[in-house]
Amino acid sequence: MSVRFQPAGRFVDKVVVLTGGTSGIGLASAARMLAEGATVVLAGRGIERGEKATAALGHERARFVPTDVTDRASLDALFATTMASFGRLDVVVNSAGAVSVVPFARMKPQQWSNTLAVNLTAVFDSCQAALPGLRSTLAAGIAPQTAIVNVASLDAVGGDKGMTAYGAAKAGVVNFSRSLALELIGEGIRVNCVSPGAVDTAMTLSTAGDPDHAETFHRHIPAGRFGRPEELAAAIAFVAADEAAFMVGANLVVDGGVTCATGHPDLLAMFGLA
Repeated sequence: MSVRFQPAGRFVDKVVVLTGGTSGIGLASAARMLAEGATVVLAGRGIERGEKATAALGHERARFVPTDVTDRASLDALFATTMASFGRLDVVVNSAGAVSVVPFARMKPQQWSNTLAVNLTAVFDSCQAALPGLRSTLAAGIAPQTAIVNVASLDAVGGDKGMTAYGAAKAGVVNFSRSLALELIGEGIRVNCVSPGAVDTAMTLSTAGDPDHAETFHRHIPAGRFGRPEELAAAIAFVAADEAAFMVGANLVVDGGVTCATGHPDLLAMFGLA
């Protein structure tokens, strides 16, 4: 990782599990929380990528556990391993995801099912598999609260052509998180979402990595650029930290200003007032 964070101490002694933690926003979040004192468990399907990510973090408090988020048994094993190794679970960040652009009329039922499996069902399974560990931490009296942060998307709050399955899945994540937050907050488990806009990661390589596509995106983002993974990591770390104790069932959109606009033309320019 090229970015280094100054420890703020918000996660000292805490154990954080991050699905999709071996790249992009998940890995940046792991680096942020590690720098703030956490023990981080990176969960991902690719063993080589996971080992490289752990080596890049360069700390004994970083561990990789091979995990397929579309396999419930694999997720159960992830959280069982975490509890057996560290004896507590404080934060779960569900950042695993996959995106594809497919016209609705040509979408195959299996493509729909696969998109929901990775982006929505896996979040349900991860949250449910993590619940005993989160409850155990609270029962032991070693933390005042525990937290789940589900990474949704700008497509959870607005639509895009070709993204019917992805948008449905991510919108599902947001409302699932709201309902789950209501069920769990009485126990001291906070559930929230962070919804990124366009971020420069491997998952968005087809846009961020293509100069023409990138320029088109930049014109439609008021901030004039893609987000950076470390900027999303900062948002996720805040939502997960005890200082956000009153944030329950929220969806924090971090999109460079895209959702500020109504979609109308520039009225100042139109009426010569710019």
